[in-house]
Amino acid sequence: MSAEGTPGTAAPVRLTGVQETLLAPLYVRAQDNRSPRPVLGDTTAEGLMRRLDYDWRKMKFAGRDRRTVPFRAKKLDEWANAFLAEHPDAVVLHLACGLDSRAFRLDVPDTALWFDVDLPDVIELRRKLYDETDGYRMLAASAVEADWLEAVPKDRPALVVAEGLAPYLAEADGLAMLRNLTGHLSGGVIMFDAVLPWTRHIAKYARLVRQTGASFGWAVADPRDLERSVPGLRALDEWSMCDSPYADRLPVQDRFIVRVMRSVRPLRYAYRLLRYRF
Repeated sequence: MSAEGTPGTAAPVRLTGVQETLLAPLYVRAQDNRSPRPVLGDTTAEGLMRRLDYDWRKMKFAGRDRRTVPFRAKKLDEWANAFLAEHPDAVVLHLACGLDSRAFRLDVPDTALWFDVDLPDVIELRRKLYDETDGYRMLAASAVEADWLEAVPKDRPALVVAEGLAPYLAEADGLAMLRNLTGHLSGGVIMFDAVLPWTRHIAKYARLVRQTGASFGWAVADPRDLERSVPGLRALDEWSMCDSPYADRLPVQDRFIVRVMRSVRPLRYAYRLLRYRF
């Protein structure tokens, strides 16, 4: 699938708060792609940065996220590719897609239908960078609302990917989002990142959170708790960023930090991916 828009003048960025945080993963993916041994290998990231009118010096500190962003994206890509290989006719909902190129870097079958979903300001910017096709569409909507789902077919196996979204939601909104999805779609897999309660409390000290005014609002202590809150949801995986096979590509100091985190469960699972079947 290829849907990149025609290069032109730089697109101005008018994003604030939580929406501005979507630029940090783009910056980190570009940094990863410049490394001698990239994890994700997102060749589009740097090109997108050049096409955006934004002061990227504000995001230089985001390089610290090299321990999470590429590992997180790579694992979600692997899970998504596996699902699409098994269900080539799937409908894919990429929630809070930001400027991510997942729809174009994966091996998406021509028979699949992919929706990138984000708030209107983000989709407005995204439309300047990507073009829609028969199999790729963009929806301007809040992921926690239900109305936009009417545009999504109910009769296909569904893959829902929400990267960098859940921790920023209020718990009630997060649960409503999951219930809306499982109530509308016939069945499939939902995968997203989540934090432990203690992580949510200390997140306010993170520079990205302080700089953008964003905050963490939803923490998932036990993945099975969501089974009791969302009818039909069944936990499949709880995957720690510390368990990435690509951790050996980190600088020596970062590898040491990861080893320490692996040995203490509250640290190991402070920030992880959750995958559910419904």
